[in-house]
Amino acid sequence: MRLRKLVKYGIFVLILVIGFCFTAIARGYEIPPLNQQVAIAQQTSDLMLNTLFAALTQEFDETTAQNVEQGKQSISLIFNDRNKDMRLVGTVDPLRENDRPRDNFEFQANALAMAGQAYTSVQKVDNQWYYRRSIPLSNLRAECALCHVNFPVGPTPDQVGALMLRVPIQN
Repeated sequence: MRLRKLVKYGIFVLILVIGFCFTAIARGYEIPPLNQQVAIAQQTSDLMLNTLFAALTQEFDETTAQNVEQGKQSISLIFNDRNKDMRLVGTVDPLRENDRPRDNFEFQANALAMAGQAYTSVQKVDNQWYYRRSIPLSNLRAECALCHVNFPVGPTPDQVGALMLRVPIQN
């Protein structure tokens, strides 16, 4: 009888140890998102880019020398400093500190953007998987120089930074 209790107790302890080991392994092993989940996030990113581009085009169409300050404020409200999912990033002054690259993705993406290249990556940020992408930005319209007085007037092929987009990947 005593041996039977000892064996049951040993089996119970062994099951607990195995359970803790599997839990530790599962928490330590990052399971990346499935290709289908990434594809959905990429499609969402495409829609987001189209929406932002339409908003920027509308802003460019409406900004004049008479309402430059309102145009600056409007863009700043759209690209709110607290929004981590869409940011305008660059290294060409004058910039606010919030407009500079913040992490490895943004540093690499901005460097590629200055050469006219887009960049994408799937990364885990703060325990959430994201589809991240950057779109190179150039001095694409004459209106750019209204707000960015250091830009040459007129559309030029000069690269000035990148639009950074981040879309959470759903489970």
